[in-house]
Amino acid sequence: MNLDYVKIPFTNNPSMTRYDGPIYNKTPDKNYLSEKAKQMEYFGNSIYGETEISKTNNLLSKLIDYFDFDQPLSIKELSLKLEEDFAVMFKGKMELGSISFPSGWDFSEKLGKDLSFIHDPVADNSKLVSSSVKLSDYMCKQTIQRWVWTVTTSCELSEHPKLTKPELSTAENLFFRLETQTSTPLDNITSLFLIKVEVIPLKEVWDKKILESINSMSEDILKYKGLVKIKKLLNTIQI
Repeated sequence: MNLDYVKIPFTNNPSMTRYDGPIYNKTPDKNYLSEKAKQMEYFGNSIYGETEISKTNNLLSKLIDYFDFDQPLSIKELSLKLEEDFAVMFKGKMELGSISFPSGWDFSEKLGKDLSFIHDPVADNSKLVSSSVKLSDYMCKQTIQRWVWTVTTSCELSEHPKLTKPELSTAENLFFRLETQTSTPLDNITSLFLIKVEVIPLKEVWDKKILESINSMSEDILKYKGLVKIKKLLNTIQI
């Protein structure tokens, strides 16, 4: 696995790369779709939905047209056709979305909010929050990609805050969690934000730069990512 996005020292800065590849997987993995269906059965419509602004501006219809699916579809039906989680940003706010596999956050609390609100809980977030307006604008002009990673005790695609992760035991039970975040314009005031989650046994992707990056994280970042105990373990063993 290419680990160029694992930086030393670690930073939360909103660095994104211009991207001209496929936006989403047109032949979605059935395992992802099955897991999405399970999450929707458990959490109901708290993990997907739209605002009145979205309905007024027909954002769902616009999104279905973008994917070239037949109209009409509900948000749930659209979600179950895609591997990726998605959100539609309209005039800088998330007005529509479906997030089955979040990394510790609750979609229902973010719907209708701008990026500064969405990023507010993130540790060491000053540059991330201060650049939110510019980032929202840029997302409507250029297709971009960003990667967010961590090490976790959970092998599940979803780390919804209402789910309990396993306790830390051994390195054999650690996983590398990667989000590939892709944003592309729908028009000059609307963008599509896609999140593809991968969870891989840590030993399969292990590189010493992962530990070096974790060791460079601030205490706030370590606490936010749940890495305090994991850092101690990784520094006392060999993988």
